[in-house]
Amino acid sequence: MINDMALRLSVAAFEGIFIFVFLAALLHQRNKIGDFAFGMSFCAVLFFGCIAAAADLKLPWPGGVETDFRQTVIQIPLMTLFLLTFISCGVLKSQQLLIGAVCAYLLFIFFSASVNLQCSFLPEDNIRAVIFLLLSKVKDSVNVNAVCNLLAFFTVPMFYSAFPRWKIRFFQIALALTCAQTVALIPVMILKNINGEKLLMFHPVNAIALISILIMALLLSIYLRLLGKELPMHKSGVFDFMFAFFGSYSRVMELEEDLSRWENRYHLVLQHTADAVVICDVTGKITEANIAAGKIFANGNADILIGKELYSLFTPDIPLTPELAVLKPQYFNCSVKSGNTEKYLSASITPVRLKKQLLMVMVARDFTAERVLAEEKEQLTEQLINSQRMESLGVLAGGIAHDFNNYIHAILGHADVAMMISGDDREKVESHLRKITSIAEKAGKLTSQLLGFARKGKYHIVEIDIKELLEDCTGLLEPLRLRDISLRSKELKHVTIHGDQLQMQQVVMNLLINALDAVENAPDKIISLSSGSAASAPLPFNPPPDRSDAHADGFIYFAIRDNGNGMSEETKRKIFEPFFTTKPVGQGTGMGLAMVYGTVTHHKGWIELESDPEHGTCFCVFLPGHTV
Repeated sequence: MINDMALRLSVAAFEGIFIFVFLAALLHQRNKIGDFAFGMSFCAVLFFGCIAAAADLKLPWPGGVETDFRQTVIQIPLMTLFLLTFISCGVLKSQQLLIGAVCAYLLFIFFSASVNLQCSFLPEDNIRAVIFLLLSKVKDSVNVNAVCNLLAFFTVPMFYSAFPRWKIRFFQIALALTCAQTVALIPVMILKNINGEKLLMFHPVNAIALISILIMALLLSIYLRLLGKELPMHKSGVFDFMFAFFGSYSRVMELEEDLSRWENRYHLVLQHTADAVVICDVTGKITEANIAAGKIFANGNADILIGKELYSLFTPDIPLTPELAVLKPQYFNCSVKSGNTEKYLSASITPVRLKKQLLMVMVARDFTAERVLAEEKEQLTEQLINSQRMESLGVLAGGIAHDFNNYIHAILGHADVAMMISGDDREKVESHLRKITSIAEKAGKLTSQLLGFARKGKYHIVEIDIKELLEDCTGLLEPLRLRDISLRSKELKHVTIHGDQLQMQQVVMNLLINALDAVENAPDKIISLSSGSAASAPLPFNPPPDRSDAHADGFIYFAIRDNGNGMSEETKRKIFEPFFTTKPVGQGTGMGLAMVYGTVTHHKGWIELESDPEHGTCFCVFLPGHTV
């Protein structure tokens, strides 16, 4: 007898452990097999427990008492599984499981009513009586057990969240299961009292249930320790959790609906963004591509890209490998063939970890149109520079031609004199010939300066001595001294910059020509030039906001000052605007100072301006450089 009782108890314990382990494994694999398998298995075991209760299955216990098989072997493992669902999956999953159990109970009510209706058409005999008896007994059992189970499932997460967190989780789980099982016994006690029976809370029968609770608590604590996953639980009271349990389901559904809408918006934005976006795995195989990527890489059909290798989209000269892309983001510019056209791309490949999966996200921007516009802008800029250079030459042409003509007459005169006296005084002949040579060299230098100023050329960075640059430019203006203009350049210091010789020559010539026009009506026509370190500049060293880190030690200056009419405040505000000019119609394009501003800015410098209608104007140009 003892061996039979021990065997039955051992089998019951094995059955309870098997139910927990099997359903826990289904819960753990729900991401792969879905929630349906776990939910259906849970409800099937729950329904089997109701059938076992209807069959009045009992477990023996020493002393001749028996305990309920359903309560010990079915209800407690299922209650532990429900607590596991709450701990590892959250309130929403436990709510869904509870709703599934309620739906299973309602289906049973529906089918039992249907079977009862169908059996009413059977002839009245013993078989019909047995069927009605079984249906009635099963129905009564299911009704009672459904209430008990729902109470247990509902209260166990409440007790777990209400009890303080202990370092050893076993005690918290065991206490929550015990309290929930006690609450689940209340409907049974009420029915027993109604039927005239008494069920003591501390009856020996409950010892088996307590042992089952301890076994399940131990299994759950071990499982959670191995799983290493538990949702963070905030400190809250029992009623707070109750309200959250009942009230949050609709809220969670709203959040899921909002999440779905945002996911649709994300796909909408991703698909219709102007930049090409390609997502691939760590091996480089493309898994998703938007419309822009299809236009750039697949002639408008993004689906063709799915499954291809990302790195095959680019030419071999781009140093891209999966190993490099995984380590850090890669940024590069490249060109790709799209049909019969060539597109220029600015691309980046960035590693992104999403749900413990490493993905590669490539974003490419097509800047072909910007490149074409930049080339056109460069061509127009070069044309404007040449046009401005020719305008400057127009201003200088009269004086240069007059001075060059004087040189030619002087050469011819000295040559005639040399021929006349060649036989009388050899020393005088040599003197005149030396003068001819000197004048010819001056003419050649003037011609070289003029040709160098007028010629076209690409932007070429060289080291420029500002003193020599200013002297060369004033050399072109020497003929204008005949107009009683005084060019003073005694304060020139040797300072050097790195820049384009022709561009900087154009800057100086434009400033000098403006100064010449400004002193046209002045009583004393004086133009002063100076250069040196930025610390000794005639105007304050005030870097613009985009050069706020500039320091005077790394900059030089050159300044051109005149004592002309000066400018008003309104003119000074517009002086660097393209096509703004104060000259009469036909005498200026308004592009001179605009080109000066653009060239100086391109050389990473800026211009300070000081002008007063009574004291003339000073342009002070600051550029990165150093003193010699």
